[in-house]
Amino acid sequence: MQKNDYINNVECIDYTHDCQGIVKIDGFPVFVKNMIVGEIGDIKIIKILKNYAVGRLITLHQESPYRVTPRCPLFKQCGGCHIQHLSIQGQQNFKTQRVKSTLSRIGHVDIDVQPCIMMDDPWFYRNKVQVPVGLLDKRIVTGFYKQHTNDIVPYDICFVQNDESNRLVKRVKELLNQFHEKPFNKTTHTGNIKHILIKYGYQTQSLMLIIITYTHKIKKVDKMISILTQEFDHLETIVQNINPRHDNVILGEEINILYGNGYIEDCLLGNTYRISTHSFYQVNPIQVEKLYSTAIQLACLKATDNVIDAYCGIGTITLSLARLVHRVYGVEVVEQAIIDANENAKRNHIDNVTFKCQDAGDFMVDFSRQNKDIDVVFVDPPRKGCSNKFLEQLIELSPKKIIYISCDVATQARDIANLSKYYKADYCQPVDMFPQTHNIENIVRLLKV
Repeated sequence: MQKNDYINNVECIDYTHDCQGIVKIDGFPVFVKNMIVGEIGDIKIIKILKNYAVGRLITLHQESPYRVTPRCPLFKQCGGCHIQHLSIQGQQNFKTQRVKSTLSRIGHVDIDVQPCIMMDDPWFYRNKVQVPVGLLDKRIVTGFYKQHTNDIVPYDICFVQNDESNRLVKRVKELLNQFHEKPFNKTTHTGNIKHILIKYGYQTQSLMLIIITYTHKIKKVDKMISILTQEFDHLETIVQNINPRHDNVILGEEINILYGNGYIEDCLLGNTYRISTHSFYQVNPIQVEKLYSTAIQLACLKATDNVIDAYCGIGTITLSLARLVHRVYGVEVVEQAIIDANENAKRNHIDNVTFKCQDAGDFMVDFSRQNKDIDVVFVDPPRKGCSNKFLEQLIELSPKKIIYISCDVATQARDIANLSKYYKADYCQPVDMFPQTHNIENIVRLLKV
């Protein structure tokens, strides 16, 4: 097999972690984008590496019953969605099996994985829109990066972002062009506008616009604010975030509130939350209620329980637990998130929570030294998973149950393997928080051995 070879009548037998199809040529794996398990077709070899090759699907001879026509015309160009060519049943099959195989391969966990909880209407769901700004034909464009490149694929409608945010992004782009503002150029470090970020309160319909800039000035910003606030009734606040860095970090530390209070609010499981520029809030408001309700149900909480919510963000899980238990301790390293979490506790009249701004691992060390009894620990870390320090202290603390929520089942499986001498995974429930993409949110319950 060589580069540019055409190979006919190959069958897709499996998927990679990001839902590329896998075919085998004389036992050697070839990854083929947008090919579905069970399909037979002709491919062209476009790259050969040490352990696998990459192929391009040329002709399909046998289509999968799970193949559908992607709704978005930019599907093949844009890197935002990965699996619009799969039906909802096909997406459920892929996500459920991916969780099962990853837990088995990395975590050495033999467990029944429940079918992934899917979304009834898996479109226009994202409440957070984050788009880069670039230049095309001497005009500002907004869109998504083409996969594995810095090239922007322009769009006016994204089918996984909410309608209000789609309209607002388009209007901001028009005004930036009208006022002759310039996008930031990564190569020359000239220009100004880097990203447009919008947060949307699903229950409150509140909009927050964040313009991320390289310098402190935005051309005709007062005129822009006047126009936008007149045209968008639900636009409650506009913030400038200044980011002078030259790397891929999107948000800078410095903010300038241009209009409103600098935050919006939304409701989740009966509580109201403040959402600010740097605070983390789950991007799918409909599915997150299913996620948290399932996680809480799996914990089988008692009114006498003391609980830790590690990596608590603005307190969404913490405050959802509080009315069911004796006390909850929430820890988060982002200072603004803890400020918001304390404010959220006050506005919801919840007084049996304690929030701490600290690294989760350091917090667990301090907490273990205090010899406090903890019954349940909820863990919802960033994509990189838990630190070794955190896991060591979690074992030392020895709660009866751990509810581990993760957006990356591979790091979740690694952490479960590290806990396996002390805890056994007994229940697993994936939730489709990110329809049309290969990403999955997964819940695993761990019981003390």
